[in-house]
Amino acid sequence: MAGVESVGAGSVDWLRGPRFDLSLIVGVLALALVLGGAAMASPALFAAVLAVDFWLLAYPHAASTFTRIAFDREGARAHAFLLFGLPPLVFAATAGAAALGGVLALHTIYFLWQSWHYTRQSYGIARAYHRSAGIDPAGDRLSDLVVFAWPLWGLLHRAHQQPGRFYGGPIWLPSVPKALVVAAGAVALGALALWTARHLRALGSGRPRGPGHALFVLSHVVITAVSYLVVPEITLGWLFINIWHNAQYLLFVWAMNVRRFRGGVDPRRPFLSRLCQPDQALRYALVCLALSSAFYFALGQATGRMAWEVLPWVLVCHQTVNFHHYVVDAVIWRSRGRA
Repeated sequence: MAGVESVGAGSVDWLRGPRFDLSLIVGVLALALVLGGAAMASPALFAAVLAVDFWLLAYPHAASTFTRIAFDREGARAHAFLLFGLPPLVFAATAGAAALGGVLALHTIYFLWQSWHYTRQSYGIARAYHRSAGIDPAGDRLSDLVVFAWPLWGLLHRAHQQPGRFYGGPIWLPSVPKALVVAAGAVALGALALWTARHLRALGSGRPRGPGHALFVLSHVVITAVSYLVVPEITLGWLFINIWHNAQYLLFVWAMNVRRFRGGVDPRRPFLSRLCQPDQALRYALVCLALSSAFYFALGQATGRMAWEVLPWVLVCHQTVNFHHYVVDAVIWRSRGRA
């Protein structure tokens, strides 16, 4: 989610104000840690947390992407290829990967691509905080290094572990020597130490850097460390950061839509603009929940009637939706950021 614009002129570098931003940063992090911790307690709780994550967070978060491009005629026309031309191509590529490498290929692509997707979202939101404070985000390479170095360390650590299985199926990760993991950890810890020292110096000089950006980057470090380094099992670790990503994305996209329609209801887009007013957060969430539930229920009913002899159709279809979301997300946030 690189290149996103700021969501509004808040105090200091808040995107919308302390209440919203603390919910986005601290609240979402706490939610991920509590639910992830519950999932670690027992297999039954893991299944329950996974269901909550999928139906209340993951599916609506995917639906919220399309509020940016498909909820009005102009947006649908401008993004016709993303909405109608891209899905068959992504499905063909996903089915091809499954035909060549089976479930192992799909799980490997999913895990690695989603890790990149998480990192790019953090990168984009961190830059949005800088823009909100009137700071050129391109000038803060140290923060960028922190944002990217910690997931890289985590991925190398997972690869060194050679977990073998992810989400109940096989996964392949390249063999990584311990020395490389240690070196990546030294870079990540060193970058964080320099970044922290810079913030402490600014605080001591009476010119503190923005609290929103600092808190967000720290939340990114915490969830990355927990998900990839602290939790020993790959699927449980993935669940922590997946909850964090999904809830955060829902809040951020809603805030972006509120900014887009800050002038009030747009007569050219009455439904979407009314849905994205500051007092309509719950209604927005319920619409995303209803649309995503209907879509995934229909998808489950359709794929459940297909045979698995040729390809794992259920997994192919669900991963097609995921991969399509990753591509659309990357395209629309970059283009809107440039605009």
